[in-house]
Amino acid sequence: MKRILIVEDNQKKLEKLRAFLEGEYPHIKLEERTSYNSASKEIALNHADYDLILLDMSMQTYDISSEESGGEPEPLAGKNILKQMYLREISTKVIVVTMYENYVDGTRIKQLDEELTLDYPENYFGYIFFSHKNFDWALNLKESINKLL
Repeated sequence: MKRILIVEDNQKKLEKLRAFLEGEYPHIKLEERTSYNSASKEIALNHADYDLILLDMSMQTYDISSEESGGEPEPLAGKNILKQMYLREISTKVIVVTMYENYVDGTRIKQLDEELTLDYPENYFGYIFFSHKNFDWALNLKESINKLL
């Protein structure tokens, strides 16, 4: 059975991704992580269990709970996760799913795409621009997943 790890801290976006994937790929098992730290740990320990990672680019440092506020927002946490994967020689494919065209540090998504393509060619399989307003992202995601799986 194929497995996908979704790394996403925005609950509404996560719900839409999950609903889409469950509808299109009912035989794929989904796992979710909602922060930089929980995703980093999951990938380091269990990367061999996953065929694909759907990775948000910006996320909270910690999982939000009754005891934890989520810590500081990490605008390029996904880039750091890809770097960790590279350093650990983890070859699982990654598709970035982002809602932002520009990041806090001034990086534009097209520039980031070029950088990730050059720096992490074993892992990075492009990005999907997610929007709550239209469903184009789902068609693009389906096309990318079908190429990988």
